[in-house]
Amino acid sequence: MRVYFNILAIIMLLAVPSRALEGENEPVGVKFGARGTIGTGGYLGRGAYLQYGDAWQARASYSDYRFDGSTGTTRTAGLRGSYQGESLAAGVTASVTPRNDFYANRAFGVDGGWTFVLDDSEEPSGLEEFELGAWWAQTRHSQIIPATRVLPIERDIIINQHDFGVSASLTGWDTTLSVDGFRAIYDQDFDDIPASLRRRPRLAEAAALVNGFPERGGSVRLDYSRWRAVSPYLSFVATRYQIQPQPAAATAGGGVALRHGGLAVDIGYELVRAKGIADTKYLTFGGSFKF
Repeated sequence: MRVYFNILAIIMLLAVPSRALEGENEPVGVKFGARGTIGTGGYLGRGAYLQYGDAWQARASYSDYRFDGSTGTTRTAGLRGSYQGESLAAGVTASVTPRNDFYANRAFGVDGGWTFVLDDSEEPSGLEEFELGAWWAQTRHSQIIPATRVLPIERDIIINQHDFGVSASLTGWDTTLSVDGFRAIYDQDFDDIPASLRRRPRLAEAAALVNGFPERGGSVRLDYSRWRAVSPYLSFVATRYQIQPQPAAATAGGGVALRHGGLAVDIGYELVRAKGIADTKYLTFGGSFKF
């Protein structure tokens, strides 16, 4: 993991002089954002990030969550270095979740995308652009199984998860339709994993709050940007999990983004539904400011 963070550090250092090489005198943008989520079962999630750069960007982030019955708060710290050009975008991300309730993980991922401009006129009358993207992420899960009278040896079960995903979006008529999908591959047979590992803390983010390891999933999102200051959206996420008979989960959500100058405020609502499990609901408030 140290190698991953060294790679990110190099990218962040490159982001600083990149503007000077372009010969521009404009200040490099700095952006700060924060969010909070409340939900069923006493769920409380928080997050914040600080981003530096425009075309070349470096971002540091922090998030945590807890809920009724959890033993402490699960925290995650992350770093991301990325490049956002007119057509090409690419990024590298790394994160660490310190141990809580005997569980910990660390992750590393890369992503890239390409934008195809369909109409670059000042007042487009139809389809404007089409984007394609792909990503890969590797997560190392670590679950300690405490010693017992029956088995007096403490064990640390390691599971490596590899996620492969693709995404696409189409923009036109003040509307953006985005879709994505992923497939997860593990290096262990889940039939051999002790039940105690399956009771690890909930996964972060409202779209993945059902306990377990995802097998595959996808999402659809519709954004409407007719108005400069107000942008409503709708979303749907479906996820199937590796450990059976755990049911698949579906998440329907919606919200609105409010913008004024460098200030943005987001309000979102999500309903998570799975067969045989009571529905869970989540409300998220977030904001960011660029200066």
